[in-house]
Amino acid sequence: MPCIIFQADNSRRLFLATVAFVGPAHADIYKRIDTAADFNTHIVDKKLVFEHGTARIRADGSTGGRLKKQGKFYGNWIWQSGYYCRNLVIAGEQTGTDCQLVEVSGNTARFTRNRGGGYTTHIDIK
Repeated sequence: MPCIIFQADNSRRLFLATVAFVGPAHADIYKRIDTAADFNTHIVDKKLVFEHGTARIRADGSTGGRLKKQGKFYGNWIWQSGYYCRNLVIAGEQTGTDCQLVEVSGNTARFTRNRGGGYTTHIDIK
């Protein structure tokens, strides 16, 4: 929340206003998920809610959900070299394999496509 500080300069009778922002010194801190065990703990078998729909990544290697525009989707996934790698079928079309960087902060996650070099999806973990 902004805080306005008034400061008087007696020699010129000039008032200066300085705006300072008082609040957390940093944004949410995300921790990279780099092991299958951490991925299982934080993500697997939980309801994942994001801007374009919902998903569930299951312990049996399957995944699925519903997208607002394309409807239901399904696919398979594995944990490989520190990345969540998945191949989906959306509206009857295979997406191809994409390995994603996964980070968590509390009950939110970021999945970044193309091994961390692509589009980032922000997800609520339920």
